[in-house]
Amino acid sequence: MGLLVIILIIYVCGLITKVMINLEWLRTFGSIYEHNNITEASRQLNMTQPGVSKHLLALENHIGKKLFDRTTRKLTPTEYGKFLYSQISNPLEQLQKVERYSGKRVKKTRSAISIGCTSDFFSSDLIDKIYSLDMYVATAFGTEKELIEGLETENFQLLIGTKRYSVYDHLFTKIRSEELILIGSSSISIPSGLENDIDQLIGWLQKQTWFVYDNDQSDLKKFYKAVFDRIPKVVPRYILPSYQHIVESIKHNDGVSIVPKRSCENEIGRGLVNELFKASRPVERNLYYSCKSKNSNLSEINQFMDKINSNRLEDSEV
Repeated sequence: MGLLVIILIIYVCGLITKVMINLEWLRTFGSIYEHNNITEASRQLNMTQPGVSKHLLALENHIGKKLFDRTTRKLTPTEYGKFLYSQISNPLEQLQKVERYSGKRVKKTRSAISIGCTSDFFSSDLIDKIYSLDMYVATAFGTEKELIEGLETENFQLLIGTKRYSVYDHLFTKIRSEELILIGSSSISIPSGLENDIDQLIGWLQKQTWFVYDNDQSDLKKFYKAVFDRIPKVVPRYILPSYQHIVESIKHNDGVSIVPKRSCENEIGRGLVNELFKASRPVERNLYYSCKSKNSNLSEINQFMDKINSNRLEDSEV
C-alpha cells in the first residue's frame, strides 16, 4: 500500500513519466534529505557511500530533475528536492511502520493448538486465561465420550477430561482433584433421622427428581460407591451435559444431583442450593490433560499446559 501511494503521488505530480521506480532510491533520497549528508545517510541506511551516491544519481536521472546542490560539506535540496520530499515523507514513514510491524510478526511466530473440553471447563478455567495466551487456540466442546473419540481421530490435539481410559494409547497429565457433593434445591432437605439410616436415606433419594451429567451416571456411581457402598438405583429425569445448567436448573426447580463442589460454591454460599449430605471423607474425581502418545504437537501441548498452570498458580497466590 505504501509503495503504491508513493508512486501515485509522484506520478500525479508529473515528476516521473514511468510507473516503474525503485523504492530504495526514494528511501535513500529521504535519508540524504533529512541528514544533508551522504556519509550520515549511508550510516543510517547501512550502505556504502558510493552505493548511496548511485541511488541518488539514478533517481535524478529517472525523474530528470536535480534534487540537491552539492557543496564541499553538505547537500542543499533544490526546490524540486524540497517538493519531492514533501510528497513522499509521510508515505515513506507509513511504509516503515508496516515493515517494522511485519518484521515483528515474522520474528514472533505464534504456535497453534486445538483443544477439546467441556463447556464447564472452558467457563471455569479457560475463559479468563485463554486471551492472555500468546497462541492460536481452537476449542471444541462435547461430552467426554465425544471428546475422547475426537482426540483419537485427531479433531484436536489436547483433551481436558475426567476419565483415565485405556481404550486408546493416550498420555495423561493430572490437572487437579475435584470434590463431588450431593446438592438439592433450596426447598429440599433430608428428613430428620435419615442420615443415620442408610437404607431409608437411599430410599428417600430414589424418590427425588434427579439431574445427571451423562448417561453413564459416573459421578453418581462414584459418590454412591464411596459413601453408601452401593450401586445407585436411580432413574434420572434430566440429563444435562453441563454442571452450570444442572445447578441453574436446581436453583429454580425441585431436584437433586451430584456435581463438583467448585461448580456451585457461590450458589451454596448464597443459599440458592443446598448441600444435602456431608460425606465423612471427601469424594473426589481427577481432571486430566490427555493427548495421543504419538503426535507432532508435543511442544505446543506442553506450552499450553505450562501457560495454563502458571496462570492458575498466579491466581492461587492472589
